[in-house]
Amino acid sequence: MAVKYQVRGQNHRLSNWNDKLFSSLFFLDQLEIATLGPSGTSSEASAEYLLSSLKANHGKYTLFPSYEEAYESLVLGESNVLLVANAYKGIDKFYMSKEIQFLFPYVFETPFYGVAKRPYEELDTRHPLIIATHHAPSSLLPWFLAEFNMNYDVLLVNSTSEAAVKLKKGDVDLCLTTENAVNKYNIEFISPTRTILMLWSVFGRNQ
Repeated sequence: MAVKYQVRGQNHRLSNWNDKLFSSLFFLDQLEIATLGPSGTSSEASAEYLLSSLKANHGKYTLFPSYEEAYESLVLGESNVLLVANAYKGIDKFYMSKEIQFLFPYVFETPFYGVAKRPYEELDTRHPLIIATHHAPSSLLPWFLAEFNMNYDVLLVNSTSEAAVKLKKGDVDLCLTTENAVNKYNIEFISPTRTILMLWSVFGRNQ
């Protein structure tokens, strides 16, 4: 089930690079972005950045359980822009699609990432812990957990926010997620944190 959010423009300082690229969207009367949810993902933060950078008085984004479902929203005309992180391992299908076209890339630094647990809960490290994570940041797990003496198994999910939801529900022991999701789902970081300077791709429908 997609969830829609309304966003009003805010002032941000843009690099000349991003500023020139964003100008290619000025032909749209209403920017309707489809991207990855649920709320708390880096994709949501990037969509908010894109809208505010365009200084648009009107704009919205819709969050989907997967990039593929966001893609279908663009193809069906329910949205007019698809926003995808280039770190997504399946991004090639969007570049190759005959239904949509690549418009431009831009750079956005993500919210802080880290490994989180449920508050006030002690970890039982006598057995391998289950960590939920999206595939894209999963290679950071050894760095995040370098100071911990634990064995763990990885459960891959569709987004960092889905990972946080699974942790909150008790389905996993830990999750790799964003600071936005930590605050939204009332969990807490146990590891060092870091941002990721990432490239994002914007797609539109083939006319």
